[in-house]
Amino acid sequence: MPLPMPAPKAVLRIVINFCLLGWGAAIIAQARRVGPGQVRLEWLHDLAIFFFFSLLAFALFFAEYQIVQGLTKRDLNLALGYVQSLGCALLVLCGLWGIYYASGGGLAARSSAGFTENVLLVMYFFGHAVFIGNVVWSYVREGSAR
Repeated sequence: MPLPMPAPKAVLRIVINFCLLGWGAAIIAQARRVGPGQVRLEWLHDLAIFFFFSLLAFALFFAEYQIVQGLTKRDLNLALGYVQSLGCALLVLCGLWGIYYASGGGLAARSSAGFTENVLLVMYFFGHAVFIGNVVWSYVREGSAR
């Protein structure tokens, strides 16, 4: 018996929790390394910043869904909702891979955040473009049904 797929808003909530936990873990790991003789690990700093901005993006996407569905009393297209939520979640995984890869794979003390900044920009643009497309598609679909 296959498990039912959670709604796109539930997927957004799951990724919000994942980003919140990742951000907290990165901040705690950074705080544990404060002291004399401790070297600051740049990849931890990059990880905390990446999780923070990913958390903001997914919280914004979730708020958009809540506001639009609350004001219009319409359900948005599920397929486009999955494209947005799962596509952006995949971009978060790509960003995490970029941080790991930039740190040398062995999580050394060096890192390059350029790749993750691009991933964040793509995630913001992609998520909003799909959401706007979802809203337009929902209005067109309802208008043609009349």
